[in-house]
Amino acid sequence: MTAEARKRQIVEVTLELIAKHGLRGATMASIAAGSGIRQASLYTHFASRRAILLAALDGVYEKVYASRETALQENSLERLRLMCDHHLDLWATQGERHHAHQLLEFIAGARSEGLEEALAAKHLEAIEQFAQVVRDGQKEGKISESVDAEQVAWLINGWAFAGDVAHLLSFKQFLEPNIAVHWLDVIFASFEAPPGSAGSAPAGAWSP
Repeated sequence: MTAEARKRQIVEVTLELIAKHGLRGATMASIAAGSGIRQASLYTHFASRRAILLAALDGVYEKVYASRETALQENSLERLRLMCDHHLDLWATQGERHHAHQLLEFIAGARSEGLEEALAAKHLEAIEQFAQVVRDGQKEGKISESVDAEQVAWLINGWAFAGDVAHLLSFKQFLEPNIAVHWLDVIFASFEAPPGSAGSAPAGAWSP
């Protein structure tokens, strides 16, 4: 196994441990055992346990970004919808292997592990990804020009987070259309530009 392949393996093992046991369960001993190497050998690839956890956090956000990729590029409003739909689909098909499950474990343990600042920076980058799609939609005339792109991004992220928590608590009702899809429709209606409006605000739409 190459050094790069071994590092990827260590990160994946760490993510599996975090999903099952939280950050505290990802000890150097358990990571080494799961990777099939001696504990001392971990330091050949990572300077410390914190370095491994940071690499694992990067791995979670790589999955976040990958889950938001769409083949559609022209219609940014539809891209947002597809990104949200895919988030739901992953919960239905992956369950606890959903990247959000691992992310929630990082959120729960970030302060005690000294990862709060790194996690916050990653989260803001993820919010900005949504915000940029909103700005693209405003340029296309699909999203009202009067709304704030970052506020829309936070609104969508809040919807996703509510679903993540519901699934972590085994509230499968969130997958039902009259809950998840209904509220997503309400959110989108608040910033979608009416047809032929060239980005003007829809009736009743909120603005900063």
